[in-house]
Amino acid sequence: MDKILTGDIWKQVSPLAKDAKRRLVAVAYVTTDGQIGFRQNDVLICDASDRAIENRETSARLLQSLYQKGVELRSRSDLHAKVAVLGRHALIGSCNLSTTSAKDLTELALLSDRKQIVAQATAFIHALREESVQIDDDFLRRILKIKVKTTRRRKVKHNALTPHLGNKVWIVSVNELAKDSFPKEQISVQIAEEKATALVMDLDSTISWIRFTGKSRFRATAQPGDIVVQIWKPIASKRISIFEPCPIIYRQDVGHWTRFYVEETEYCRRILWERFKEEINRLGLSRVSKNSVRELNHREVLLVENIWK
Repeated sequence: MDKILTGDIWKQVSPLAKDAKRRLVAVAYVTTDGQIGFRQNDVLICDASDRAIENRETSARLLQSLYQKGVELRSRSDLHAKVAVLGRHALIGSCNLSTTSAKDLTELALLSDRKQIVAQATAFIHALREESVQIDDDFLRRILKIKVKTTRRRKVKHNALTPHLGNKVWIVSVNELAKDSFPKEQISVQIAEEKATALVMDLDSTISWIRFTGKSRFRATAQPGDIVVQIWKPIASKRISIFEPCPIIYRQDVGHWTRFYVEETEYCRRILWERFKEEINRLGLSRVSKNSVRELNHREVLLVENIWK
């Protein structure tokens, strides 16, 4: 499953790094271990050029410490990529291994366990190994002698943005409501629909919403960025339809109710419940009923996606 991470990204992936048998990392600048916990036979490729060391962008002392642990170190002066392979996961994003990245800057990264992504990230790092300079005893002795600039660290005037992005997939039973339902809420809905419309990826998309009350886990935790598969139950018909996965783009909490605004593209497809049931039975997805409101696990997400391919 793919996830977008923000905030202190290295802290979030620290458990994956700890569990991995080997850590392969290529980032431009390195001044901290970044909670990766490098060990013997791990690989770290960074920019350890004279300029990077002099400007405090990469720490020669830290590289020396990692080298003593048995980490394979390499330097490439034009490196700007930030990618890591931590066991069965790949991380691709904007963050260096630095305190500034963790605490001050607004960072974003994609965490994926898709085999193709992990394989490509691994191949990229190994290709860099072949085209970079090995950091050995002589290399370390030289960069440890470089005089590091003592300029003060720039203070960031704003707090780094850490939005709470959803990364779940839900299947949700939805009952169609009459157009005149909840008239006192219409002004709030109109305002929210305008906000949601401004967030769509496709200008031809339409906005629908799902209204929830009560204490369901969906209502408590679903966020923009989550995906929802709607089990649609119309008023005027008994023919239940299943919409293909669509993103939640806006969440509205007012008093005792919550509305989730969903982007449905111009080509949003739906299939009848009978066919959907046949497909999920064929695929081995059993825990879905006409009244389901729950999160799908990783295996179920992959199965459901195949229905609309």
